[in-house]
Amino acid sequence: MNSIFNFRTYQLSFLFAKPYLWISFLITVFMVFSGSVVFKISNLNAMILSSKILFYLGVFLFYFDIALRKRLTFYQNFGLSKTVLILISLLFDTLITLVFIKLIRLF
Repeated sequence: MNSIFNFRTYQLSFLFAKPYLWISFLITVFMVFSGSVVFKISNLNAMILSSKILFYLGVFLFYFDIALRKRLTFYQNFGLSKTVLILISLLFDTLITLVFIKLIRLF
């Protein structure tokens, strides 16, 4: 639990999340423009955030593979579990997504 209050935890989690943040950002851009223009979705924030949760659940399940689990050894040496990495990555992604949606709605 002490690792959550350590700044290094957030640095390592951001390093882990960078490739997934790009993929997730592209999904967000697609959903914002297609959801508001094509599909006329009323609650766009809930739809985008639920898709983010499903995306990171897929990433979590993706790392149960033995070959991919070895990639997490670097983070585990710093005392970070797979669950903490995924949850903090989801937190980063949620904050970035909400800021992006608020900025888009200003224009």
